[in-house]
Amino acid sequence: MFRSALLAATLALAPVTAAVADDDKGRISIIGTASIDAKPDLATVNAGVESTGPTARDALTANSKRMTAVFDAIKGLKIEDRDVSTSNFNISQNWRHGPEGSKPDGYRVSNQVTLRLRDVSRVGEVLDALTSAGVNQAGNIQFEVENADTLLDEARSEAVGKARKRAELYAAAAGVTLGKVMNISEGGFNPRPSHQYAAMESRMASAPPIAPGEQKLSVSVTVTWALVE
Repeated sequence: MFRSALLAATLALAPVTAAVADDDKGRISIIGTASIDAKPDLATVNAGVESTGPTARDALTANSKRMTAVFDAIKGLKIEDRDVSTSNFNISQNWRHGPEGSKPDGYRVSNQVTLRLRDVSRVGEVLDALTSAGVNQAGNIQFEVENADTLLDEARSEAVGKARKRAELYAAAAGVTLGKVMNISEGGFNPRPSHQYAAMESRMASAPPIAPGEQKLSVSVTVTWALVE
């Protein structure tokens, strides 16, 4: 598991009081946020083939031939079937626009496949193999952390612990103590995937260098305590 055990917590005070009962001495709420920097261990690559022809059949035949070569290349890369899926297939008519109006100008077929790589170091190798097989269309490369939720659990524990420490500080300064926890809510987390964009040419001389970097996984937790004199 690639990760960096760097935890950072920042806290903001948001006191809330409510006289819901005679013995209610008030409440205090603390918002705790924490984050972890982690190295991605998954990559998603989108690539495909776009073909044109005077008829829809011609465009489809040309596209099918090139996509067959692309899928053969994918098999050669030993990527599991569960990690290969068709993400888009489209047939459209081209139009030529001129002074006399628009006229049909052949057909265009686009077929895209999405690959999920469980070894991010292979991204460059895969791109090289795909373009050599005939890929001429590509979207973005997305890097993710597979066990993001497990890592976020560490951030959640850290945020709650820091929130309690800060709440105790404010309570002591006010001459009261913390009572029972009244509410805990998660304001949102942010396991943001990182994106890179690769320009596809008909051929690549060598595998392009790809750097996945690190991702910041963030979570926010609000904890409310009753106050006791």
